[in-house]
Amino acid sequence: MENTFNKWYAKLVADCNSLSEQLGLDDLATSTLRDFVVQIARDQYKTGNRSGIKWMYRKMGSTAQQPA
Repeated sequence: MENTFNKWYAKLVADCNSLSEQLGLDDLATSTLRDFVVQIARDQYKTGNRSGIKWMYRKMGSTAQQPA
């Protein structure tokens, strides 16, 4: 799991750096852009993960109540 996260994070940062270079941003702007994108990605992951967990519990609850 950790290795997958590291690859995902490294690719995201590399893509942000590449975009910053294409746009001609300075170091401060590059850092700001990278921090913004990474924070949005983290927030979206957390939201999606919570939604998935809620869905799973609802699904488990509905199947547990059905007669076999």
